[in-house]
Parts: sequence; C-alpha cells; structure tokens
Amino acid sequence: DWAGGYRRFNADVREGCALVCGTTQGLYARARRLEGGVRLFVFQGTDGRRCELALDDAANLRSVARSSSYHAYIAGTLIEIGKHFRVGGAEVVNYKADLPIRKGLSSSAAVCVLVVRALNELYDLKLTIHGEMDIAYRGEINTPSRCGRLDQCVAFGQRVTRMTFDNDLIETQRVRVAATLHLVVVDLCAAKDTKEILKCLNSAYPFPRDDRDKALHALLGEVNLDVCAQAVEILSRERDPARAAERIGALMSEAQARWDASAVPLCPHELAAPTLHRLLGCAELRPHITGGKGVGSQGDGSAQLVCKDAVAQASVVEIVRTLGMEPLLLTIPAQKSVRSAVIPIAGMCPGMWPATKCIGPWLFPIRIGDLVKPAICWLCEELMHADIEQIVMVVNAATQAQMQHVFCKREDTVVLDKVPLEAAAYEEELLRIGARIKFVKQERPTGIRDAILLCEPVVDGEPFLLVWGDHLCRSTAPDGRGCIAQLLAAFDGSCSVASMHVLRGDELHAAGAYCCREPPSPLPRPFGDRDGLGDKPALWPLSRIVEKPTVVYAREHLKTKNLPDGQFLASFGQYVLTPSIFATLRANERQHFTEALDSLRQQEGLNGILIEGVRWDLGSSTTYIEALQAQAASGEGAP
Repeated sequence: DWAGGYRRFNADVREGCALVCGTTQGLYARARRLEGGVRLFVFQGTDGRRCELALDDAANLRSVARSSSYHAYIAGTLIEIGKHFRVGGAEVVNYKADLPIRKGLSSSAAVCVLVVRALNELYDLKLTIHGEMDIAYRGEINTPSRCGRLDQCVAFGQRVTRMTFDNDLIETQRVRVAATLHLVVVDLCAAKDTKEILKCLNSAYPFPRDDRDKALHALLGEVNLDVCAQAVEILSRERDPARAAERIGALMSEAQARWDASAVPLCPHELAAPTLHRLLGCAELRPHITGGKGVGSQGDGSAQLVCKDAVAQASVVEIVRTLGMEPLLLTIPAQKSVRSAVIPIAGMCPGMWPATKCIGPWLFPIRIGDLVKPAICWLCEELMHADIEQIVMVVNAATQAQMQHVFCKREDTVVLDKVPLEAAAYEEELLRIGARIKFVKQERPTGIRDAILLCEPVVDGEPFLLVWGDHLCRSTAPDGRGCIAQLLAAFDGSCSVASMHVLRGDELHAAGAYCCREPPSPLPRPFGDRDGLGDKPALWPLSRIVEKPTVVYAREHLKTKNLPDGQFLASFGQYVLTPSIFATLRANERQHFTEALDSLRQQEGLNGILIEGVRWDLGSSTTYIEALQAQAASGEGAP
C-alpha cells in the first residue's frame, strides 16, 4: 500500500496491490447512545478499564492521540470523525478480543474501524465501508502509529478482497472463492520492529538509487501485480480444493523466495527473520502444508501456512504449538458463484400501455395449479429454489409500494380468514421472499442501462443474475431443474453467461439473436444426446450478438452450424453477468443493453447455455394470452 502511495512523486512506480482476508479473530463490542445531550465517548476494554473522552475537548483528544496509550487510536479516530460529523455521546464496551496485538494483523486498525462503525450505526452517518475505512485510516495516522491503508481491510470482515493502491486512491474487488482453503496464521511469538523495516524499505523510494532499490521497486511493482493476478485466477476458478491448496501454497512460497532475494538486502537485521524461516523450513510441517510466507511487512511477526485439507490443518496447529508459537485457524469457505439477482421493474412496458399505467406485467395474475399469484411471485419462488440470497428489485415509487404490499406486509387476518387455507398459508412464503428483497430506486424510466448501473453498490463487486420481471418461464427439463438453476450451473466465473432458446427466423424481430461458431459437441437436447444438465453443462461460446435482426440478416450472419435450417439461437431473457458489465455500460451512454452485452463478449468472452424450458413475455398481449392458455392447460404446481 505504501509503495503505491509514492506514485504522486514518481509516475514510474507501479500501483500497490494485495489480497486480504479477515480472520475469525477480532474485536467484539456492544455500543449505545448516551442520552441527555452528553457529548462524551466512553470506551471500556476487555480488562474493564474505562476511557472517557469529551468530544468537545479538542486539546485533550490531540494529547491522547499523540500518546503511546492504546486509547490513542480511539482519540485519533474521534478527531477525524469530528471533522465531518457532529455526533452525540456513545458508550462502547469491548467485551471480547481474540486478535493478537502488534503481530502484523492490523489490530490497531481494528480499534479505529470499531470506533467509526459504532458511531456510523448509532447515528446513521450513512458511511459506506470505504468511508469507514478512510476515516479509520486518517484517524490512525493522527497517532504515532505508522499504518498503511491496507490495514483498514479489517472493515471487510472475513472475505477475500483485492485491494489496489494508486497514490491516495484505493480500488477494491471482491474475489469469489471457488474452493474451500484451510490456512493457519501463526503468531511467531518473536520480536520485530515494524518502524525500522518500513524506514529501510521506504529509503528506496520514490526514486531508486542503485540496483538494490530497483530490485525492490520491481518486487513491489510488476512482480507483486503478477503474483496477485495469479492468486485471483486460482481462487476464483480452481474448484478442486486439493488443487487450489497446492497452487496457492506454491505461489506463496514463490512470493516469499522473491521477497528474500529483493527485500531482505535492504533491512537484513530485521527481514532475515530467523524465526519465520525456521517455521517455513520445518520438516514436520512439510507433509501437511503446500507452502507459506510471512505476513505484511514480514520480519518475525506473523506467518501464514496453506494446509492440504482440514485434517492437515489440525495437525499443523499441534506442530506449531510444539515450536512455541501460537496458531490461528483461518478457513476460507467456497462461495456461491452467484448470490444476488437483479429484477428491473421500474419501466413503462409500452407493449401493454395504458393498462400498465395502473399495474405492471409483473403483477399480472397467473394461475398454476390451484393458486393464482402475481407473475413476479413465480419468479421469486424460482430464485429462492436456486438459493439466491439477495433479490434486488429496481423500482419507482409506485412499484416499490406494490412490492412492499405483496412481500413485506402481513395481510390482515380478516382477509386471510376469507380465503382458502392453501392460499392463506402462502402468506408466510411471501414474507420469506420479502426478507431477501432489497429495493433500489429508479425515479424515472431511463432504461435498462441506468437500472443496472444503480445496482452496482448493492451487488458489491460480485457476479449477479439479471432477470426480467415481466417474463414467465417454465422448465421442461426431465429432472425438473428450473430455468434459473440451469443457467447458474453453467457459470464457472470465467465470463458472463446468457440463457438461450431456439427461434425461427421470422420470430427474431422481437428478440436478441446470437451466433456460435463452435457449438458444443455432442449437441445437448433437443438436438443431440448430450445431457446439458450434467456436471459439465454444454456451453456455446458466442461469436456475435444482434438485437432484433431481420430474417435476411440472420441468414447471412447468424447461422450456427449443426442447428436445423431456419433456426437460430436467441435470448431467453436471463443472464449471469460479471461485474465488468458496469464499466462496459458506463463507457457508452447510448448503448442498448444487447450492444453492451456484445461489448462485454468482445472484452472477456460470453457463453450461452441452451435452456430446457419455455418463456412468455407478459409485456405483450399476445404472449400473455399464450401464457394463460399454457398454464391453464397444465396441471403442474410450479412454473
């Protein structure tokens, strides 16, 4: 982080970069407001000692912040908070702390973030995580501590985040972990002088004086960026836990060797780190680990070891204790590929206007089995079955009120007493769906592009599902897997995925059409015998995307080999999109969504998956009637 800060003086210095993940250890606290207009901040530590700081006594805050006391971090953070907000009094009781102190694990940053977060929540300061991090960082540098911006990563909690440092700018990217990793973080129980280490390393900046300085610039610049890029690729794409542990461990060991070659010569009295290297070279550990390295600025503070599996992790813990060191377990669980779904329902739906002045197609009644439900309920049920954790609805004032009434408000018992028992029981399902819904406001119907961009902070740098609220889908897969579940199974994290079905040429005038030059072999159903819902879904790497082409254009440019003559791949209306879509949409304000999707395809590739199912666009009177007829003729209980 600190090396990237020198870019303000030397443009040849490369950005700093790091991958961070919070441990399960930390600070635990309860906070409450102090009533009666008292502007006093009271902090009670785990030892029961209390610190009382008057928020209006600037001189005392500065004095405490400059001291060597643990409370300096609290005072320094309060000074920074006071520059931006006038908050009332608060009491914070830190009742538990299991994070090692002064071991390179950002314990001082944790205190600063704790103070900011407590006041943020108590007084609704509306600070984002980045806002909390910035104030905590500036609060800590009000003290004698020599922290960097990296330390404030504790604000993210236990998730893997890629942080990039360019001058004073920080960019963060959440990294999806494809396979569970088992690590042990080791408190070496030795001595290190962080200030001395940083003093020596900083002496090589901003301009290198000799070959040793140049080697450090390369290490913390190009080499570090390459190592971080490799780690992100392994974490996000390697699904085999054993293989992931092997590759990450080897990469850590390689990074340590490069550090020893290029950084140690600038501060050998600290960075030679005999205790660290005794641990990394321990013969007893080798059968259980795949690699490891020091933490942070290194020295004899802390280390991290990658274990082969959970059993090996337990063995490493015992061996580390026999070496007189303290182990901390860190298990990074595999994350779901996709946690969030975005549903835009703030538009006008001109195909059914003026009926849609009163009610959107997402609320049109659809009967399946014995229940008549708003169409969006069937969609949300399928999202729940696919284990989507967060349903993001892009709404205007009217549609938000409608959705809150459907999903968030318990119906009056007078009403429920008059409906059939099965229908009344569905009330609980609606409320369960409502618990997963988050609303994003789009005041004016400015299009899909703007609707998606509004969701960027909510999806938090992760891949997400995009589905249209005015579409109704029904699976025809032999195993009953829903259309959304089929799409999610095709996403491996490498690029976005579009759901597809096959249309005749004369039907393409109302759809986005695709072309694939290299179809999967053998072809999936209904064109071949391959099971498209197996462990490896049949992916179609798309080579062209066009919105509503003519038949003549489709025949000339969109023919996909091995498909029957006159049939073409077309959008099924559901997508898994990588976070790259946001930059693509911002790049051109006038791009149609399909054009942006094609730009994304050109940048990082785009796969298609042929969905076994049917869909209806409820925004068209013709297809809405077809949907009603199809559902009425079906005895199934789910779309």
